[in-house]
Amino acid sequence: MKVTRVTFALCIALSMAACSSIDGLVAPTSEHKAALNGRDTAIDSLSRASSCCQDYSTLPYATANAGDDKWLPIDENSPVFNFPEGKSYFSAFKLPQNSGDLRITVAAEIGKALFFPSIMLMDSQFKVTRVIDSKVFSYKEAQLMAGNRIEGVFTIDRTYVGNPNNETYMVIYTPENKLSETTTILSEAKLMARATAVVDPGLKDPVIPRSPWGLLKLQIEDLSGDSGKDNTYKPAYQDTVNANTPKVDPTPNKLVIAPAAATAAVVATAPAANQAAVVPTAPVTAPATVASGSMLAETEAMYNQLIQKAVSSGDIEKAMALSGEAERAGSGSAKQTLVNAIKNSQK
Repeated sequence: MKVTRVTFALCIALSMAACSSIDGLVAPTSEHKAALNGRDTAIDSLSRASSCCQDYSTLPYATANAGDDKWLPIDENSPVFNFPEGKSYFSAFKLPQNSGDLRITVAAEIGKALFFPSIMLMDSQFKVTRVIDSKVFSYKEAQLMAGNRIEGVFTIDRTYVGNPNNETYMVIYTPENKLSETTTILSEAKLMARATAVVDPGLKDPVIPRSPWGLLKLQIEDLSGDSGKDNTYKPAYQDTVNANTPKVDPTPNKLVIAPAAATAAVVATAPAANQAAVVPTAPVTAPATVASGSMLAETEAMYNQLIQKAVSSGDIEKAMALSGEAERAGSGSAKQTLVNAIKNSQK
């Protein structure tokens, strides 16, 4: 029976039968021995497997939720796809959209072999935003209730709810062109020596090969607006606004820009009785931008009502467009109105 540093200390006081149950709390290794140890079988299975789908948009995406903390076995029952690095078994998810920023932790259990994860992230149009690989993942030695593992942590930005460039889809796979690589871990003897404060016997540390199969742990945490500091992707909003080209809108209380080519001299007409002659005036051009806070209170209230109505009807994109338009026209409360409306809609 495999005994980790944690279970070793516990086994001193407990029977061997009790140790078996403790090992089950660390990870469901007994249920997924083939995925953790059957590297040769996994490579042979991968060579004979066919791709499940035509492109990223047709992959089978499961729904991921903030607060998820679950095990993901990758084995012969998982789908296969031809990634740029080669064919791989994978697990795919659609990420939460109406949340704060997300902190995601992906850990791969180490048995006699290791499924070394790569994480592909895509926006709402299935355009790849980034691939998280070995630069983010690192070896974590067995401790407490966790065994030897490879672990990576990254952040998903949710600054603007409804932004089509938000990272929306996540695919976990392992590059076929790196299956020949290995990972060195600490030996059980070294871990036990550290736990019991004895001299390290000096046994050689195990070298673990990569495998197409494995056992993963997925954890998703809602940071509720805290942007986090690690591995953060900040998407640009899709509808870029040029502040030097304001829209012409003749409706009341909105900025109206006179055409740049307009010239104008008002021709004086012959004065009628008791009426002064009309004095020619120069063309008036409105400024390209409006200073924050210059909007009329009535107009600001109208925008806020429209934003709240759009959110209530589920049209987040329209609400965001109204908020942006109001801010450019001088509103100081439109953005906060949008945020509050979205929060209230989720209660």
